[in-house]
Amino acid sequence: MRNGILLGVLGLWLAAMCAGAQETSSKRVLAEELLNLMNTRESIEKTFTMVKQMMPGQLAKAGQAAGQTNMPANASAQVEKMVDTISREFSWDKMKEDYITLYADTFTEEELKGIIAFYKSPAGQAFVQKQPELMKRSMELSQKMMLKLMPAMQAAAVKPEEAVPGAAPQQKSGK
Repeated sequence: MRNGILLGVLGLWLAAMCAGAQETSSKRVLAEELLNLMNTRESIEKTFTMVKQMMPGQLAKAGQAAGQTNMPANASAQVEKMVDTISREFSWDKMKEDYITLYADTFTEEELKGIIAFYKSPAGQAFVQKQPELMKRSMELSQKMMLKLMPAMQAAAVKPEEAVPGAAPQQKSGK
């Protein structure tokens, strides 16, 4: 009798585990479908390409805003090398499983199905097609705003006590 109860409980536990694994598996399949519909791989690759193309000009503008008239000759090459390293480490091939897990853990199965339906619609496809241009323009806007902030950021770096209202000036050591 005792063995029968134990086997019954074990059977229920195994059934619950299998059901949970099946739900997770189906959510992962849906998450991967969604990421494919969103053209995530292409979006990641285009983003790094845009950053790489925009960095030399932005680096020069930032230097000018900072009052630097002569940037090191290899500054652009260093930035390009850094972007290449980041793009390799954050490539779709290395991050795909993490993205799938992120989406599967964040959204319910019902939500994933609804989002997939949107991305399959004409409006969703238009969103996917226009996303790279939207991202490019958004990056340009952010960079434009950062250039305006550069003088204030530099002033704060030079005079930290003036950067935060009410902050006490730093004491110089007499030793």
